[in-house]
Amino acid sequence: MGKLVCTVELDKEKGVTVKVENADDQITQTVVMDGTSITITVKGSEETSTYVQKQDSVTITCKDFTVDATGTLTLKSAKASSWASQDILKVESTKDMTFTSSAKLTQSATQDAALSSNAKVAIEAATNLDLKGMQTSFTASGGDNKIEGVNLKMAGKAQAELAAPMIKVAAQAKLGLESSGMADLKGSMTTVGGSLVKLG
Repeated sequence: MGKLVCTVELDKEKGVTVKVENADDQITQTVVMDGTSITITVKGSEETSTYVQKQDSVTITCKDFTVDATGTLTLKSAKASSWASQDILKVESTKDMTFTSSAKLTQSATQDAALSSNAKVAIEAATNLDLKGMQTSFTASGGDNKIEGVNLKMAGKAQAELAAPMIKVAAQAKLGLESSGMADLKGSMTTVGGSLVKLG
């Protein structure tokens, strides 16, 4: 790197301007303190970054921005906060991660959304829990697939099917099977039994 050209300008109206010019690398560094703000500018042949500090705000404009803390990093806001990325946004933790809201929590995606875990996944609601989809599937790759409730209701607007190599329907009190149309009960061997059986 060759010699640098350094200038300092003092002006009672414009304030103080410090400029360092690196002609070999085509980089100019400028610090301007005008009495209301401090502006730091680094201008190169391809990119320019700026830091503007006022009494109530700090604005940083650059191509790449990195914060590297070897200890704790804390970000706080007394009012609304916004974090937006026009490309991929990645949040990663090597230990536990917590998302907490004292009010509503909304998560949405315009394309596919996936929630997965190598261990257990628990979804719990203190009141109503609604799961909706154009098509829904509940699959247990191993073990039982259980649906329990005080009252259990299953309904299909067009058709309902229950299929398995062996099906058992049991009721501790009354069991009612009823059809407003035709009812078929078929089997290679059919047994109807009870202390009192009434047909017809």
